[in-house]
Formats: sequence, structure tokens, C-alpha cells
Amino acid sequence: MRVHGGYGFSKEYEVERLYRDAPLLIIGEGTNEIQRLIIAKGLLERHHISG
Repeated sequence: MRVHGGYGFSKEYEVERLYRDAPLLIIGEGTNEIQRLIIAKGLLERHHISG
């Protein structure tokens, strides 16, 4: 926001959308990591592999 100034607030420019959507990408990424851990843990338990 500091770099783009007022353009970061104006919906006419793409930088506003990118700045607004950035937190969603972080949350989504964390969710995928949690899903992978749950799936991996389930597979390890199913096949009796100690991890």
C-alpha cells in the first residue's frame, strides 16, 4: 500500500484486488497443509507405520 499510494484503495486498479485477496491465499494454503497432515496421519495409522 505504501508503494502504490491511492491506487491501492481504488477499485479501478488491479493492485487493490491483489491486496484485498492476499489474506485469502494464506488461509487457503494453511488449510491444504492441515488436510495433508490429517491424510498422512490416517495413512500411517492404517498401515501401522510409526512416524
